[in-house]
Amino acid sequence: MRPAAVDRMTPSMPDFSEEAIRIEQFPARRSGSALLIFLVLAALLLLSPFFLIVSTAFAEHGLRETVSSKPLATAQVLTGLAFWLVLLGFPIYRLIDGLTRSRLVEIANGVVTVTDRTFGRETRWQAPITSFSGVAHYLRTSLSSVRHELILVHPRRERSVLLGMANTLHSSDLERVCKALNLPEISASTYRARATGQKSETAARQGHAIV
Repeated sequence: MRPAAVDRMTPSMPDFSEEAIRIEQFPARRSGSALLIFLVLAALLLLSPFFLIVSTAFAEHGLRETVSSKPLATAQVLTGLAFWLVLLGFPIYRLIDGLTRSRLVEIANGVVTVTDRTFGRETRWQAPITSFSGVAHYLRTSLSSVRHELILVHPRRERSVLLGMANTLHSSDLERVCKALNLPEISASTYRARATGQKSETAARQGHAIV
């Protein structure tokens, strides 16, 4: 789960003086739940005519008779049904995936362990704390709010980890975390440049593969 996807975490600012640190992170769920309900209702409304047509035809003539006597009409109905199922099913799947997603970050004995959960499945990876480049104080802005984040930066962008977030953060907070983890401070501009550069590199590799 990307740091930008995290809406709340427990604790929001851990005590890094402890020997073992445990952080639970969750995405936004209120707006996602409302959108999911809307899409499910829309899907039921749009798909109900197809099910009514199919059930009526099968009830009157039977499955084999309907398909054999009206193959073109049957193909059109099934094609339309498949189209709407794909069109509505994909965003519904993505919303359910987001609503069931969570992350557990554990730091102990010089090792960072990240466990991502979604749909009841777990994926886990570990990395020594020495493999991380440092800690960055990152300011994330949106239309509704501004939040300060502490990012444990890894050379591989997808393995950078959100360590803490708050409405305000001071330089002393960043120094304290860097000292506790024995890692240097990384500027927000450097972290942003690394993330952007890795995106460009990935896109370039994909484009080269296509060519």
